[in-house]
Amino acid sequence: MERSSDPAHIRLGINLGSSDDGVSAAKLLTTLNEVISRSLNLIRLAAVAAPILVQCFYIHSVDFISWLFRLLFIYAILGVVCFLAVPDQMYNGLGLGAFRSLFERFYPEIAQSNGSLTDTSEKVVAASVGGQRTDQLGGAKVRIRWHGSSRFLCLSHDGWAVTGGETYATTFLLQYAHHKEKKIPDTYLFRIHEPMSDFHLQWLSFKPVNHLRFGGWLGAYADNRRACPYKLVRDSVCAPDCCKLLCAWTAMLPPAQKSCAGFYLAEQLSGGQLYIGHASDRDAAMLEFVFV
Repeated sequence: MERSSDPAHIRLGINLGSSDDGVSAAKLLTTLNEVISRSLNLIRLAAVAAPILVQCFYIHSVDFISWLFRLLFIYAILGVVCFLAVPDQMYNGLGLGAFRSLFERFYPEIAQSNGSLTDTSEKVVAASVGGQRTDQLGGAKVRIRWHGSSRFLCLSHDGWAVTGGETYATTFLLQYAHHKEKKIPDTYLFRIHEPMSDFHLQWLSFKPVNHLRFGGWLGAYADNRRACPYKLVRDSVCAPDCCKLLCAWTAMLPPAQKSCAGFYLAEQLSGGQLYIGHASDRDAAMLEFVFV
């Protein structure tokens, strides 16, 4: 392509990066998506505010009632045109969920992309583990097993979480987690229930991660303030009656330490010893609850 000799000719382009620079390309595409979304929001705001701005030039030429009537008339015309020409964009772009029944009466296909109003909550299948609903496990005693194996969550002599056979499996008493006196859905505190163990009635929690990214292992703690809530998560990769445990720690730690909030329970190798720690969603352990 020949270079243009016109000094007023400006060529714009987007560099998506090389094939070896996938992170930069993904970041650029994410930024581009954010820019486009915000631009569309500005256009929507301009479409809503433009009639008011135009009518403001005539507010002093007529009485207020006439000016208001004209403004409402303009909005009515715009609403009818959008309802006839771009109903789906109007419904989603302007957030008109309150008028959903009206849209579904004239455009039934809107229900296909947004769900139908006739769908009742009874049709929603509640998540479950071990045949029990994840929101009704308070007071249950469980043992935690790795899916598809005979390995259970156990405690070492030092109180660290490790994997072992069913003979050494630790029993936990599930207690509902609360925040500001409100129960957090599908989130529980795991209290050790082993009367013959030194860790009986202690709480499951994690060792804070230091500035060298060292730590995060699971263990038993006697102080109830150290009890860590874990959320039972079931997504599309979970096998039936399996779940992942998401750390939902909310307390503030010292600046030199970090919590494991937002990470999932997983096996973690440290110093040649395999502990139970925390990892991203990709490496999360698939867990089964064996009720005692």
